[in-house]
Amino acid sequence: MSDLILSRRELQVLTNCIYSSDRRYVQVSYPFYDLELFTLDMQKPELTHIVRPDEFDRVRLQRKPTERGVSADELPSYSDLKDCLLSSNFLDYRNEGEIASKLVELKEESMNPNRRPRPVFVAVDTNILYFKFLSRHLPMKDETSGKIVDGNDFRYVLSEIVQLEIDSRIVHKYSREEISALSGLFAHNELIGELKNGSSRRGRIAKLAFNEMNYLMTELRGLRIKGTPTKGKERNDIEIAQSYKYWARNADYDVFLLTADEDMVSHALASELMTMQLELPYDVPSHGRIDPWAITDLLYDLAVTFGVISLDNEGTLLFGEWAGKTSGDYSRENLKAVLTNSEKHASISRQLDVCRKILSQHLE
Repeated sequence: MSDLILSRRELQVLTNCIYSSDRRYVQVSYPFYDLELFTLDMQKPELTHIVRPDEFDRVRLQRKPTERGVSADELPSYSDLKDCLLSSNFLDYRNEGEIASKLVELKEESMNPNRRPRPVFVAVDTNILYFKFLSRHLPMKDETSGKIVDGNDFRYVLSEIVQLEIDSRIVHKYSREEISALSGLFAHNELIGELKNGSSRRGRIAKLAFNEMNYLMTELRGLRIKGTPTKGKERNDIEIAQSYKYWARNADYDVFLLTADEDMVSHALASELMTMQLELPYDVPSHGRIDPWAITDLLYDLAVTFGVISLDNEGTLLFGEWAGKTSGDYSRENLKAVLTNSEKHASISRQLDVCRKILSQHLE
């Protein structure tokens, strides 16, 4: 078996290699549950045979720990799969059209001083970063007007409380005892060694949100403002809204708060902020088309969230957490791909080298 370290974007080389082969269907599974998550039809492209919630929950329950060596929280849930399908843009928000229409309206108002004389800033709640709305779901098209809104159409502001909420999740690494306990619970426990001293499930997911926050602060040039965190999620939500309120009042700005939390809408309105809730989807279909560019996002998010996924009939494992993974690997959105086919490994390696050389010349 041979391994490669490649970034989320470089996963496109792997998927292109599969697409150009004779294989049309790829079974994507979670090896620790010995459970197929879905089948990827590379030609359409489409996700089919997406695992049903009751089947997922049944298999997860069979792996649930009975001793205190490890928390059941370390076992990925169906909600984790659903969140990855949403963040990769396979699933839409229930009010997708309303979101696009409102953002187009806000964009046009912010460009017209007669309609909105004060500068407008878009603020985000913590969940917006977890769902990667800004980097993955924009641009959006308002189907009524035909107008498009992009992430770069706005100025952004981020409360320190949001940053601290994410950062506070990145605190736990697997102990030797936890690895031993997980080894007794999981199928294919020969793979569990890659998680030694690795981040826990919540920590991995938080690091994905941390990357989204970095995207907001660097690519979208967001401003960070002060805020004072408190104990308790509900109280912290109020403080987030209040931090945006006082900043806007002192600077004479308008703030539009994006959130996926119904209660946060109430806190925002109480703080005299414009706001909108992104309504999460209820169900996951058993099949559906996926944008070809979103396939790599989905595979990356799944690998990090679940720790490892398998492309079964490709003889490929994608590790989102592995022994020796560094903070730089997280910031560069790297995965470790382990391939059983040496010829495929050599082919992908050559293509990666070519792509990296082209990119390095372009940056010089």
